[in-house]
Amino acid sequence: MSGHSDSCKCPNCGKDADQYTDWKPYSYTSIECLHCGLHIYPHILYYNLEVLNERRHDHDEELEPLTELPEQSKDF
Repeated sequence: MSGHSDSCKCPNCGKDADQYTDWKPYSYTSIECLHCGLHIYPHILYYNLEVLNERRHDHDEELEPLTELPEQSKDF
């Protein structure tokens, strides 16, 4: 395993929750609280073309709008 398990304070109830951080194949952290049921886990999505162009513009006005989506791999 490439990750690290630890505990943290639950952002919902403030009690101890389990936290797992990994960096392979990408960096992410998940949290599971067995006191209140909160479960935070990365959800992988891609923006559609319209939203991607809006985000590009909001982030850096020098980024030109795209006319089509770049390749978006589904294999993680």
